[in-house]
Amino acid sequence: MKLAATRSAPKTTIPLSERPTLAVDEFCKMVGIGRSTFYKAVAAGDLKVRKYGKRTFITREEMLRFVENMPAG
Repeated sequence: MKLAATRSAPKTTIPLSERPTLAVDEFCKMVGIGRSTFYKAVAAGDLKVRKYGKRTFITREEMLRFVENMPAG
């Protein structure tokens, strides 16, 4: 049994370094924190996020601000 071929527009992938926002998992990997720590920072007001539907995004500017304000260790 053959399945009908579907046509879809080719996906273009924008390099991570050129994207204006990051998804939660991408942010956590880049900053080196876990998801629970991420959501605690959001709840505490230490990190501002953007929402689009159910998706949560972090701007590059907010990521840099968050990292600059992390305690030195």
